[in-house]
Parts: sequence; C-alpha cells; structure tokens
Amino acid sequence: MCKQPGVTLIRSLCVLAALAFFYSPYAAYAIYIGNLTFSLPQDDTFTAKRVLNNNESARIYTVSVIGIDKPGEKEMRTRPADGEVLYSPKTLTLQKGEGDYFKFFYNGPHDDKERYYRISFREIPAKALNAKRDSGSSITLEPIVVIDAIFVVRPKKINFKWAFDKADGILKNEGNTFFKAIVKPDCEATEDEGRTFYLRPGDVLRDAYLKQNGSKFIIYNDKFITISDDCH
Repeated sequence: MCKQPGVTLIRSLCVLAALAFFYSPYAAYAIYIGNLTFSLPQDDTFTAKRVLNNNESARIYTVSVIGIDKPGEKEMRTRPADGEVLYSPKTLTLQKGEGDYFKFFYNGPHDDKERYYRISFREIPAKALNAKRDSGSSITLEPIVVIDAIFVVRPKKINFKWAFDKADGILKNEGNTFFKAIVKPDCEATEDEGRTFYLRPGDVLRDAYLKQNGSKFIIYNDKFITISDDCH
C-alpha cells in the first residue's frame, strides 16, 4: 500500500533514472510517457504506451522489461520467461514534438494472479556528442534519460473485493487485483485536500480520514465506486 509513492534518482554522468510505483503523470523532463502506471485489462492481449519527444532535436527510444514480485523499494526482480512480455517496435526515432506508441503483448499464464513488470523507457540523443573544431573547441555531452514505469497485467480470473470499516478507519483490498482509493477529510474538501492511495491485493490502508465524514471512493477500471454515503 503506498501513498503517492515514487522515487526519482538523478545519477551522475548525465544519466537520469526514475523509479516509480503508481505515480502521477511524469512531465519534468524532455521524454514524456504520461502516467507511470499502466495496465492490461482482463480481456485484452496487448496495450499501448505513447512516448512524446519534448526535446528540441531528434531522439531515439528503446525499452526493456523486467519482472517484479510487487512494486516498491524492496521489490524482487526476475527475468520474464521467453515470450512472456513482448513489445513492438524495438526502437522509435522521434523528431522534435513527435509522439508514437510502443505496444506491449502479454503471453504468460492466464490465471487468478496479478503480475507486475518494470518497463524502462530509454531516451538517447540522435547525436550524443557534438564537437566544435573552431577556436575554443568544445565537446557537449547530451543526457541519456531513463524513466521506469510499472506495467500491471490484471488476472484473467478477476476477484474484485474490498472491505471498509469506518469505526477503525480501515480499508482492505481482499481481492486479487489493485485499485486506487481517494479519501477526503470532509464533504466540502477539494481534490488537492484529498489523499490518494493504491492498494495491491492484500494491502490494508489505515488512515484517519477514513474515520471522518468525507468523500471516499475506489477507482477500478475507470469506474468510481463510493465506499460510504457520508456526503448524501
């Protein structure tokens, strides 16, 4: 269970890596991929992720895939079986302001288990080195940027189930797939005053806002589900 989780690491030698779990859309750097968590619905075989080049010059984009037990700081990483997760194309070349899609295909087990993958999007300058031969010669090293996103494959056999205890301020994910929870301190609170959480299967949220009379929602498959009728 995480509250607005995510870590951004800026490495030396002009390399940036962003590690994120269920985070908001990422727009601080030149590469833009939208929301850092994307999922494959129960009945689909592939999904697409758009990459946008916000630089002033051309960039080349590649991706890599690694399996993880669950998103977070202490995740265990494994190499997916051959053919389990495929993507197309292998590389994208985008000019200034252009965008295009990587498609991700899942060919793994079809069961009641939710699976997580960390997808690394790498942005490489088309001309990584720029040398000037005139007086005062200089060499400019442009950055290589790596942004990590979480790819969630929802179970083929979905069990969406939750339990809410207002008296104790507890919300549980008792199913086998993640959902998003939005909790506000009172019925007049704005979006900025609310708290956002992502609950994986088995996660338990304990929060003081859950005990108060305020708007409480679960978002699952783009549907808003009211946890309690405090504001009606």
